[in-house]
Amino acid sequence: MTNLLDKAIGYFSPKIGAQRAANRRRIALLEGTRRYEAAGRGRISAYWHGSSAGADAEIGKAGQRLRDRSRDLVRNNPLAAKIVTSHANNITGFGIRPRAKVEGDGKTKDKAKKVNELFDEWSKVCITGGAMDFYGAQYMLTRMMVTDGEAYLRKRSRRPSDGLPVPLQLQILDSEYCDWSKTTASDTGHEIRQGVEFDLIGNRAGYWMFPRNPKDILGWGTGTALASKFIPASDVAHIYRPDTNQVHGVPWMAPVMNDIDNLADYELSENIRKKTEAAVVGLVIPADDNADDPNIGLLDPADGKEKGAPIEDFQGNPFETMEPGSFAILRGGKDVKFNTPAISAGIEAYIRTRHRTIAAGVLLPYELLTGDFSQANFASGKLGLLEYQTFVSAVQWHFMIPPVLQQVWEWFIAAAKDAGKIPRAWKIGVEWNPPEVESITRLDDARADLIEMRMGKRSPQEVIGKTGRDPKEVLQEIDEWNTAVDQTSSKVILDSDPRKVTNNGQFQMEPGGKNGDGNAGTQ
Repeated sequence: MTNLLDKAIGYFSPKIGAQRAANRRRIALLEGTRRYEAAGRGRISAYWHGSSAGADAEIGKAGQRLRDRSRDLVRNNPLAAKIVTSHANNITGFGIRPRAKVEGDGKTKDKAKKVNELFDEWSKVCITGGAMDFYGAQYMLTRMMVTDGEAYLRKRSRRPSDGLPVPLQLQILDSEYCDWSKTTASDTGHEIRQGVEFDLIGNRAGYWMFPRNPKDILGWGTGTALASKFIPASDVAHIYRPDTNQVHGVPWMAPVMNDIDNLADYELSENIRKKTEAAVVGLVIPADDNADDPNIGLLDPADGKEKGAPIEDFQGNPFETMEPGSFAILRGGKDVKFNTPAISAGIEAYIRTRHRTIAAGVLLPYELLTGDFSQANFASGKLGLLEYQTFVSAVQWHFMIPPVLQQVWEWFIAAAKDAGKIPRAWKIGVEWNPPEVESITRLDDARADLIEMRMGKRSPQEVIGKTGRDPKEVLQEIDEWNTAVDQTSSKVILDSDPRKVTNNGQFQMEPGGKNGDGNAGTQ
C-alpha cells in the first residue's frame, strides 16, 4: 500500500516512486519470512482484529450477555439443551459420592461407618428449599457451570433447634449473586476484582454477594435496595472451568453460540421454503383483456357484494389466500403455470458438518451431541468416547472435587464436631468416588481388570473404586452374603462364588484337599 508521500513522489518522479514501491514490497516480503503468519497484516488477515485486553476485562464486558444468550439457547434450542444435559450426565450422573477415612486405632471401620451414615442422613436435607439432595445439587451445579459458566454454593449454619442431622445447609447461588461491578481496593488494602476480594498475597479472601438475585423480578418487588455484602471465602464454594488465569467463568457454548443460532435459522428457513412450495401448486395467469371473464360482475347473494378475492393488493388486484395443495385462481385467467419445487440437495451433509463444528466447540463427541452413529464404526466411536472420558475426569478432579465437594465435606465435619455428633479427636479424611463410566465392552474390560490385578498393575480397591463404590463396603457386602449362603440348610453353591467354583465352572480346590462340595478329588 502507498501513502500520500509515495503518491506525491510518484506524481513528480514516476521512476523514483516505482523504486520506492518496489523496495517497500521487498521489505514486506522480508518481514513476512521472519514473523508468524497469523500475525501478518496482509489482505487475508487485514480485518482480523484480536483484542489485547486480559481475560477479566473481556469477561467483564461480555459476561452478562453471554449468560443471557446461553440461557435463551438452552430454553429454546434442542441442540443447546442436549449439550448441557450430556455434560451433566457424564460429569456428575447419579453423584460423586464421599466415603470417610478415619485414622486411629483398630476401630476405624466402625468410626468410618458412623461418619458415612451421618453424612448420608444429612445429604437428604442439606440443600435449602428441600427440592433436592446433595447429589441432585451436584447435578444442578454442573448444569449451571455449563450454561452460565459458573455457580456458587454458600455455607448456611443452622440452629440445633432446626432439627437437622447436622446444623448446616447449603444454598445454591446463580452467577448474578456476585457483584461484578465492584472492582476497587478495600479498606484493608485488598484488591477487589469483579466482586472477588483478594488478600495481599493473591489468595481469595471473600466474595461480594447480593442478598437476592438482582435479576430476579420478585427480588425487586420488596422495595428494598440491593447492596452487596462481603462473604468470607471460607463460606463460599465457587465452581467454574477456568481457561486461563481468570476470576469468573464463561458459558461453555460461548465459542459456538452464533453457530447454534445460525443453524437454527437455516433449518427454519428451509422449513418455511418447503411449506411455501407445498402451498402453491400452480397459478392462473390473468389475461390483458378481462371482458370475456364470466366472473366479473357477479354478486354474492349473501351480502350483495361483487364476488372475488376478499383481499386486494395496493394496485387493487385480487389476492387469494393459499393453503397446501391448492391453486391460486385469479380473475380473468387465460393460462396455468404449475409450481416445480426445487430439490434441496446437500442439506444433510451441511447440517452434519455444522454439528461437528458445534460438537468440537462444546467439547462433546459428535455422536453424543446428535445421537447420530451412522458415520461411526465401533473403533472410532470408542476412541471418541475415550477422549471425552479423559476430559470428564479432568473436570471432576480439577474443578468439581477440590474447590467444591471437598469444601462441603470440611464444612460438614466441622459442623458435626461442633454439634457433638462426631468426637473432635477423630482425624477424618475422605475418598471421592465418581460414578462408573458405562462401557459397551464390559466383558473385555472386566477381563482386562482381572489380568491387571493378577499381574500387580492394579489393586482390587482401584478397580472397585472406578465403579463409584467404596471397596470396603463392597467387601463387607460380599462377606455378609457368603456367610448367609454358607448358613443355608441346603448348602447352596453358587456359580458366582469364586471360593468354590472356578471361572470355567469347575469346583475350586480347598486347602484341605477337598472340592467345594466337600468330597475329595482333583481340579
